[in-house]
Amino acid sequence: MATLEHSKPDPSAGFTLLEVMISIAILAVVGLASAMVMIPVVQAQNESREFTQATAMSRAVLEELYSQSLEELTNPEDGYLLSANWPQKGTQIYGETPTVLEMSDPTIPTVQVTTTDLEADPVEVLVTVSWTGRDSGPVTREFWVVRTR
Repeated sequence: MATLEHSKPDPSAGFTLLEVMISIAILAVVGLASAMVMIPVVQAQNESREFTQATAMSRAVLEELYSQSLEELTNPEDGYLLSANWPQKGTQIYGETPTVLEMSDPTIPTVQVTTTDLEADPVEVLVTVSWTGRDSGPVTREFWVVRTR
């Protein structure tokens, strides 16, 4: 009958320090490579969010311009196109008072509404949306609205 030999565990078996260091180096290289891939993705996501926010604000102003009659827009007493009524920053466009944080945050778009001549026909209105992108620097977009009497 054959006998089974039981071998004792080799005391030198296991991972050496060199093997552990090599595996850590490989993990570091892979981690760095994946981080380098993620940086442009995060930048594109920030830019997309900023454009979406600015577009929503400019659309709110444009809808306000389209929803009112020209007389309501150019009324010398309380018309929307008077400088006192121009929306400037943040959630003020939606009829709310902006917070100090919103007023000081350069990434929140500033909206300015300008017109050349309130007595002209047609009235040309320029809606300018500007902000400082987190990754892209200063950004400005302009929209023209032409209203006839």
